[in-house]
Amino acid sequence: MWEGLYYFGGRGQNGQLVSNKLRYFKPVTVDRKVVHGEFVNMKIGGNAPSPRFGHTMSYLPMNNSIMIAGGRNDDLCKQNITPLLNDLHLFLLDQKVWIQVKYSFNSDRMDYIGNHCMSVISDGETYERVLIFGGI
Repeated sequence: MWEGLYYFGGRGQNGQLVSNKLRYFKPVTVDRKVVHGEFVNMKIGGNAPSPRFGHTMSYLPMNNSIMIAGGRNDDLCKQNITPLLNDLHLFLLDQKVWIQVKYSFNSDRMDYIGNHCMSVISDGETYERVLIFGGI
């Protein structure tokens, strides 16, 4: 069942980064038709990802979460030597909390990436894979 629309990050009219708040837009329907909508404030825990654009965001049905991958933040360029990000974040919808995905010691890491594609393949019960492809 579709409940609303979540979005994160992006750039404003003047090219500046939008804040790092997860936004939720809830449509109001009459006879299964959207007649208007409203932004709903949410109390969120954990540390939100840094502001960004050019990232991807997908829904993971098995653990009812949203994953954000990579993107670009030019302000972090001085620290990272690249404006691209290589982080992964989960937002657990049931708990309304952010979790940064940590890499294990011997794990391959995602390259600094932006403007890529991400898709989730899942049977909704026992199998779920995230595919990330392309990008800068």
